[in-house]
Amino acid sequence: MAEERRAITIALWVGSMILGTAACGGGQEARTAAPAPGTAAAPESAPPTADGAAVPISPLPSHHPTLTGQAEGAAPGELTWTVPKEWTEEPPKSGMRKAQYRLPAAPGDKEDGECVVYYFGAGQGGDAKSNLDRWATQFTGRGSTTPRFSETKSGALTISRAEVRGTYTASPMSMGGGPEPAPKPDYMLLGAIVPGPEANWFFKCTGPEKTMESNRARFDALLASVRGAS
Repeated sequence: MAEERRAITIALWVGSMILGTAACGGGQEARTAAPAPGTAAAPESAPPTADGAAVPISPLPSHHPTLTGQAEGAAPGELTWTVPKEWTEEPPKSGMRKAQYRLPAAPGDKEDGECVVYYFGAGQGGDAKSNLDRWATQFTGRGSTTPRFSETKSGALTISRAEVRGTYTASPMSMGGGPEPAPKPDYMLLGAIVPGPEANWFFKCTGPEKTMESNRARFDALLASVRGAS
C-alpha cells in the first residue's frame, strides 16, 4: 500500500514537471537572428518616385543652369544665354515674353531699364529688318536720333542689332494689355534679333540713356553668350 502511494506521488510529480516545461516554452527565449559577423547592413533605399520606383540620388552637375545663371530653355528650337549678374530676373508681363530682366538704374536716373526676350514659336515673329525698323519708329520727337543698325557674330549665329535714342513710346501690345503707354523722353534702345533654329528671337532693352549706356557692356556680353540648343 505504501509502495502504491509512492508510485502515485512520483507520477504526479513527473506530470507536473512536464506541464511546467511546456508552459515555459521548453525554457527557450524568442530572439531575432543577428547578422553573421562581417556582413554589412543593407543600404537605405532612395526615395520612390510617384510611380513607386526607387531612383538614385545624385548631386547637380556643375554645369546645371541653376548653378551657372544660364537662362533655361535648351529644348530643341530654343536658345540659351548667360544673364549678367547685375540684372534681376522678373516674371514676364505677358505670354509673348520668354524672359524679362530689370537693369539697375545709373546714378541720377529715376527709372531702371528693362530687357525683354520675345519668342513667338516656330515660323513666327517675322524677319529681322522689319522688326528693327518697327522698333526705330517707336522713338520720335525731341532728342530722337537716326537709328544705327549693325551685325555681330556669336559663335555660328549672325545677330542683327539696333541702337536708337529719343522720346520712346512703347507699343501697347508689348505692355501686355496694360494702360496706354506714355512717351518717355531721353530714352534709349539696345536691341538685337538672333536667328534661332526655328524662328527669330528678339532681345529688346530700353531705359533712360545713362542707364542703358551703363548696361551696354552687359548687353554685349549676353549676346556673346547666346548659343543654340545642343
